[in-house]
Amino acid sequence: IAAVLYPHHSLNLDLVLKAFVFRGLMGLFTSEMADLKHQRGPCSINATTQAEREYACLRLSNGLSFKYDNPYAYKRYGIPSQNCNQTSWIAWFLLIQYFFLAKRFLVSLLTAMFGLTGARVQSQSQQIWLYDRYEILMEYAKRPRLPPPFIVISYIIMLITSCSSRCLLKLKEYTNKKNYSTIRTLAQSIPTAKNNDADTDEFKNTSNEVIQNRSIFQRLLRCKPCQKNADKHNWENDETNVYWKYKAKEFYAKTQEGDKAQEKLDNLSKCSINMQKDIDILRKSLRHVSDRVLTSEKLLIDAQILLEKIHSIIKQEDKSLPVYQKFIHMLSRESPYIYTYEARFPVTERHIPWKASFDLYDPTVISLPKQHDCFQNSERLFVEADLAIEPSVTTTTDITIRLTDYKWNQFVESQLPDGKKIIIDRTTWIATSEDKTSLVYRLDNQLSIPLNPMGRTGVRGRGALIRWGPNKSIMTVITRWKKYHDQFVVIDGQRILETLVFKDKYTNGWKLPEAKILGIESPHGAICRSFHELAFKDSDSEHRFSFEESDMIKYFESFARASISTFEPTGFESHMVYRGYIDDLRNTDNAWVEAEIWNFHYDSNMPFPNLRQDDVAIWKDVTNNSRGFLIQISILREIARIHQAFFE
Repeated sequence: IAAVLYPHHSLNLDLVLKAFVFRGLMGLFTSEMADLKHQRGPCSINATTQAEREYACLRLSNGLSFKYDNPYAYKRYGIPSQNCNQTSWIAWFLLIQYFFLAKRFLVSLLTAMFGLTGARVQSQSQQIWLYDRYEILMEYAKRPRLPPPFIVISYIIMLITSCSSRCLLKLKEYTNKKNYSTIRTLAQSIPTAKNNDADTDEFKNTSNEVIQNRSIFQRLLRCKPCQKNADKHNWENDETNVYWKYKAKEFYAKTQEGDKAQEKLDNLSKCSINMQKDIDILRKSLRHVSDRVLTSEKLLIDAQILLEKIHSIIKQEDKSLPVYQKFIHMLSRESPYIYTYEARFPVTERHIPWKASFDLYDPTVISLPKQHDCFQNSERLFVEADLAIEPSVTTTTDITIRLTDYKWNQFVESQLPDGKKIIIDRTTWIATSEDKTSLVYRLDNQLSIPLNPMGRTGVRGRGALIRWGPNKSIMTVITRWKKYHDQFVVIDGQRILETLVFKDKYTNGWKLPEAKILGIESPHGAICRSFHELAFKDSDSEHRFSFEESDMIKYFESFARASISTFEPTGFESHMVYRGYIDDLRNTDNAWVEAEIWNFHYDSNMPFPNLRQDDVAIWKDVTNNSRGFLIQISILREIARIHQAFFE
């Protein structure tokens, strides 16, 4: 209010008194409203014209200074001083608000608080009065009668009184004891006194003496000092005076009960804490036991899978490939999954078929992106996208195909970003056992994606393969007879085969010549091109797109030369050893490897005179220990059987 009424008032003591003392403090009792109604006498505007007067009133009502409180401006408009009041409706609004808060709301609240406090004190006034009375009485009862320095006399009197009180108590006890013994003696002598009349006078004299003695002691005990001590004792034991003693005893008893109850609660709390600790220890033990059980189950499953692997190897030893039809996943269940650290879900032999119920089956989803090192630069363009599966590793592709456009179990025509058309073969080479016709693989009921015809593998998704479903390729096993010093190496009457393998720059392992069927060239032309690049470090476009099966055989037969200088053909054999499913480390539940495996055998010891010499291409023995070629041992056994070579 003061700021509104005096906007140009200088900051001094007068402004502080107006704002805080008269407006703030005194406003609780009375309100000065004269300066709110009109300007006081010396503060009237004495402008020369009506326009200047209205302008000055407008400036003052809006609280605006005259050019930074220029004193000449006040003189120009006839305003005597900067400390003059200026009426405004804002001051009335603030005053009404102040009255409402201070005199209606806050005063009512204070009255209610005072009433509540008075009611609370009234309920305890009797106890408070008794306590104060007890304090006053006890204070004056224990205070010496004489002031210092005569307080010594009071102490002497208190000592004498205390000693006399003790003496009187001892005397009273002695008198009571003596009277009791005398009366008891008289009671025992009463029968004798009745029989002897001579002794009657003696008994009366003794009784009178006891009564006389009792009266003497009673008179002594009833003297004024003794009576004062008794009155003082009765006064100290008065129920009114010892009210707070009873209260103290009651409070002490309640405190003891509370302490006992708190002690019981503490004991119960300690017991509950100990029980909680025991429960935590038991939970840890149970978790430890559960972990041990899970570890044991995992070890048992791993041991079972290992035994199944050993059993399958033993079972395959004496059986040729066409006869042995049962294809158990071995490499397809190896954990962790190749190129990753993701573990496969353990799958035993009885849970491999999709017909077998396996409710706990929850495999990891893996679909490697096309930028991964497992894909060659020429293959990245053909890597397919994920189909309605949330993978742990996402992927993108340059070939955009909707899920509804995937036509499973048939040939599909697609188009590359550069406009080239490709033919994608989504049929399978796996044949039925009855009529040897191609199998129609099943689709997932929910996602409509292919299911591995051979069963579960422990991993879902596309994995490290290019396409969903079958990933077809052509593989060649190029063999020759092993010689040592121009003599055939013979074991148990059988010669040993050697196969040409190449070093894989991604895994540093040894692999057989292989060409993936991507649809941009003929399958047999692809294997010829791939072999030419691996064996001679040369990319020859002549072998691309156009080769058929007969052309492929002629291509490999052209290398059958006795020596570099002799071009007469030597012994050459070609066999298609196998066509169908391949047990591969990259297989998943929704993508698998199929291959057409050819064997080209050369009787010559030097079928490839221009073979590269940089330790990338070498010849290895074809035996039962040839497990580094990523090919099933049964296929190598079949090749050895065809040529009647040693294999064990």
